[in-house]
Amino acid sequence: MAEPRPAGAEPLQNLLEAAIAELGQSEKLLEARILIAWDEAAGPLARHARPLKIRHAKLEVAVSSPAWRTQLNFVKQEIVDRLNASAGKKVIAELVLLNTRKRD
Repeated sequence: MAEPRPAGAEPLQNLLEAAIAELGQSEKLLEARILIAWDEAAGPLARHARPLKIRHAKLEVAVSSPAWRTQLNFVKQEIVDRLNASAGKKVIAELVLLNTRKRD
């Protein structure tokens, strides 16, 4: 059983979030949460795609083949919704699916 928190004590998470906000890095923290949540949000399709970067509320995703790009295209709004839920607010408006070339 956890010990009761002393009066006036703040959870460490709150203190860290406040420090990050003070440094002006709150958006970067949300973006990091999005990237970390990718595997769970994309489910089995995550094996065929990887998030690259977030720019202007668009998550760019490298996809291993045109066939997997088509599959991801069918569920991309569901993935966006899951990613935003994991961040606790709307961070991503759109997935941009990019084909990647295999290197020889």
